[in-house]
Amino acid sequence: MKKFNIRKVLDGLTAASSSSSAAAAASTQTGNRENDMIQETMQSEHFQLCKTIRHGFPYQPSSMAFDPVQKILAIGTQSGALRLFGRAGVECYCQHESGSAVIQLGFLVNEGALVSALADDSIHLWNLRQKLPAILHSLKFNRERITFCHLPFQSKWLYVGTERGNIHIVNVESFTLSGYVIMWNKAIELSSKTHPGPVVHISDNPMDEGKVRRHFPLGIKHRFNWSDHIMLRFFHSF
Repeated sequence: MKKFNIRKVLDGLTAASSSSSAAAAASTQTGNRENDMIQETMQSEHFQLCKTIRHGFPYQPSSMAFDPVQKILAIGTQSGALRLFGRAGVECYCQHESGSAVIQLGFLVNEGALVSALADDSIHLWNLRQKLPAILHSLKFNRERITFCHLPFQSKWLYVGTERGNIHIVNVESFTLSGYVIMWNKAIELSSKTHPGPVVHISDNPMDEGKVRRHFPLGIKHRFNWSDHIMLRFFHSF
């Protein structure tokens, strides 16, 4: 029977352990040399913070409109942003390129369209009948400042009041000026020469779309039949 030599077994284990340690050390040295060869090119200026999600009520809201048929709420902000809210969990974010404040919004009710008026005296027609809303038409006022807009229900005419007291009429279908303007001097009595001020509100007669009411500061109101170009009534509210 062959004798078992424990010393030879221990010597074999020691040799195997030494060779394994040497191989690991060599591998580590090789990895370190490869890491030393890789040059890091990314710097702090290559990184920046950005928004990846928007949550809650829009910051600095400046205008709001609601479509009672399609149940869509639109909110404009002072930075030119436009947020659209539908049913729970459904919302959309859009941005006007100019970044000017949104001073007024108005839906074309149940037509999937929205009109926005900005502080830079421009108005825009948005198409909401697509996955990402986009501007279809834009119109810029260069000589007068926009103070108020009114879009009657199911009407193709958009009334745009200005700082000079005039009302311009825009065809919503083509988004062009109609060429007819209700001038401010038609809103005062012949005996008065005082400028009534800017248009602060416009409302229509729901029973007759041809009649509109223009409101000025200090309670001055003016009812006008624009289809016949006739002033119907001039009065003070006080």
